[in-house]
Amino acid sequence: MPAKLPEDAAKPLEFLARHRLAATPQNYTLAYVALSDPGSPIGRAVAEIIAEGYRIKQDEADHILEAHGTTTFFGAYERKNGELSAHLRHQTIKIGELASSAADATGALARELSEEATTLSGEGADSTSIVARMIEHSLQAQARLTAAMDEVKTLREELEAARNDAQRDELTGLANRRAIDAHLAELAEKGEPRVIALCDIDHFKSVNDRYGHGVGDRVIKLVASTLEDACTAQFVGRWGGEEFIVIMPSSDIAAVIKRLNQARQTLADTKFKLRETDEPMGLISFSGGVALAVGGKQANVTALQQADKALYRAKDEGRNCILSA
Repeated sequence: MPAKLPEDAAKPLEFLARHRLAATPQNYTLAYVALSDPGSPIGRAVAEIIAEGYRIKQDEADHILEAHGTTTFFGAYERKNGELSAHLRHQTIKIGELASSAADATGALARELSEEATTLSGEGADSTSIVARMIEHSLQAQARLTAAMDEVKTLREELEAARNDAQRDELTGLANRRAIDAHLAELAEKGEPRVIALCDIDHFKSVNDRYGHGVGDRVIKLVASTLEDACTAQFVGRWGGEEFIVIMPSSDIAAVIKRLNQARQTLADTKFKLRETDEPMGLISFSGGVALAVGGKQANVTALQQADKALYRAKDEGRNCILSA
């Protein structure tokens, strides 16, 4: 009775048969990656070809493996994340070496089978031993490939988490300055209109001086969450200190001002007290300046300057208000 392959080993073989590709180690690796991680560069490249029901051809399979087989395996394009990224790249190379090793071993087995076939004669001729060794070799290669790819997948997830953490403000969880700059650059490249608002907590220094930095941090977190709730689906970040930024891909300045005023009203309607003493803290409020950016990178610079000036006008006019440039 022929040996039965595990389900995860059989699926790539079924894929190869469906697309009429030879069951070589290279093709097997392509099929395995495409099926086990469709979000990887290899998976996306294969999906693009077969999306409309087309069959992937051998030259296309070769091109995909050549382009993505080692350098971009499982998103290993991140080269700026230190030891974790280095480990990830090491594992992708290891997978390539496993596939190459499997190809060499399979070739040797094929030659051995061919040599035995020429010496066998009669109806009782049997090459069971070589076939058995070939199956055993395939299963061992499958196990090594699966283990290496599992580690790559774990490393990729850790790398993605680390990258996400590097773009988040530790105190508030909002986008930090690095993420803000990247988002503004992306919008500038598109050239589409965007409204930029800068907000600053009113009398924040006096909060720190009177109650301490611990309470000050809680106030920053409170204003951050209030802005985030009022500006749902919009980009909200911590610009620095007690300042925040809101970015909306639109030319509707009035819509942004309306959302910011909703956040101000929410804060005004809340009675804040110190946790430790239950002492009322009074009104927590913020002021804001809003400007429109249209165009490329310089438009962002100009809009930020205009929003900053409008913010300070709001401060001069009594605080707790939003003004446009």
